[in-house]
Amino acid sequence: MSSIAIGKHIAAVDMGTNSFHMIIAETTAHGTFRIIDRMKHWVRLGDGIDKRGRLDEAAISRMIESLTFFKQLAESYDAHIHCIATSAMRDAPNRNTIARRIRKELDLVVEVVKGEEEARLVFQGVRSEGYINDEPSYIIDIGGGSTEIIVGDQGGVLVAESLDMGARRYSRRFFSSQNYTTRQRHQCSHAAASKIQSVASEFKPFEVNSVYGTSGTIRTLAEIIAQFYNLDDATHLALNHLKAMRVKLIEAVQRDQLPDSIEKERRATLVAGATILEEVMSALHIRSLRVCPSALREGIIYDRVETSGRLPSQPINASAKTIVKRFNLDRAQIKRVTSTAELIFQTYAKHLGLNHEAHRLLMAACQLHEIGLTISHKKIHLHGGYIIAHSNMTGITQRQQQILAAIVRFHRKARPNKKHTDLKIMRQKDINVSIVLSAILRLAAALNRTKDGEAAMPRFEEKKDVWHWIFDDQNWYNEHEVCIWNATQEKLPFSKLIAKQIQLKKARKKRLKH
Repeated sequence: MSSIAIGKHIAAVDMGTNSFHMIIAETTAHGTFRIIDRMKHWVRLGDGIDKRGRLDEAAISRMIESLTFFKQLAESYDAHIHCIATSAMRDAPNRNTIARRIRKELDLVVEVVKGEEEARLVFQGVRSEGYINDEPSYIIDIGGGSTEIIVGDQGGVLVAESLDMGARRYSRRFFSSQNYTTRQRHQCSHAAASKIQSVASEFKPFEVNSVYGTSGTIRTLAEIIAQFYNLDDATHLALNHLKAMRVKLIEAVQRDQLPDSIEKERRATLVAGATILEEVMSALHIRSLRVCPSALREGIIYDRVETSGRLPSQPINASAKTIVKRFNLDRAQIKRVTSTAELIFQTYAKHLGLNHEAHRLLMAACQLHEIGLTISHKKIHLHGGYIIAHSNMTGITQRQQQILAAIVRFHRKARPNKKHTDLKIMRQKDINVSIVLSAILRLAAALNRTKDGEAAMPRFEEKKDVWHWIFDDQNWYNEHEVCIWNATQEKLPFSKLIAKQIQLKKARKKRLKH
């Protein structure tokens, strides 16, 4: 797969709990990019949560208004827009309703990513700056609703945690009245310490040499420390300075004596943000960190371009393999089904308009198509779709995970219907891909139903209104009558897609010449 054409414009929107950020980038030589424009709105989704945890109408209106301006700017550059929603949308029970409304009103697709995927994108943003090398590095990102902690090296993410503690979330919880009593500060510290200590052991095996802090909260705290202590360098932040300025920061916030460069909307969340950062650095024994200007939105762009030979969609297969190993799935059957599905895909991909991402999703679905057996031998397609939809799959976007779950969900029994609940939350293009790939997997699984011998490997001949699937290995054909019968029952969905009949048959015996 070649890299994105030079000069192409891409827009990335980070829909955070406190603010929305958009960058517009232009692709340059060697799979890199440069940022050519930015826009930021304080949307304060965290302030618009009702008693049921839903985002209220006022918050949704602010969201749509912000995205409207973003879309107008992006369209002026003819830039394709990628919108990623994080903690506030992730936690909202009405997130799918909001996403459908945005798609209807603005024709924008919003991907609500899980915490692990948010962490991976943050890592990608830091990687885009060239900071990551062969040695493991820490990346800390304190957002409005969550905090992401990642260890990664040039090979990718080694471990990542997304904790539901953020500067806006903890400000509302502990400092809603803007009073910073000793009791409130201790409560905030204990809550943050409890969160980070519960996962700290996962990071112990790694010898980390570099630490990077992203997000506006960390960048602002570094700027304040530099001013408080007359430091020339605001690109580094030391834990001892963070601890020492605790009281001074509270006084500056209460007396409105912070530097003018700090936005008003951020001031109310700084004490909570500083408390979270202090506890994270203390628990992980981090003495200092370097501020990185790039984070999730740069990671979105980086994920869309080819960099250092690494394509963003490769982790799809890696995520699937991790689950195969975890659940000890039947690898011999996976190999059979994958071989047959690969053959069908390569034969019809051009005709059906399938791209490289579709291929990777199909290959992952082949690996996971029987994962439902870990629950029950009945309704394995339903169980499988559910497990995939609700698993933590690092390196795969929520959109890709929805497609993958749909492929497995519909590869057996009932055929996919665009009005089905599992498909209604997806955009039309992704629904179409899910339907096609599930039809391929349906046939590949049917042709290998008996789970023995070699994979079903037909050759394909097109004649008028019929596609002939011919089995040259007559012994295989004779020994797998059940598979042929099963595939005959399951061929209709795919037959409709290619608009031709499918006939399964064995090759004729060659006559001997006398």
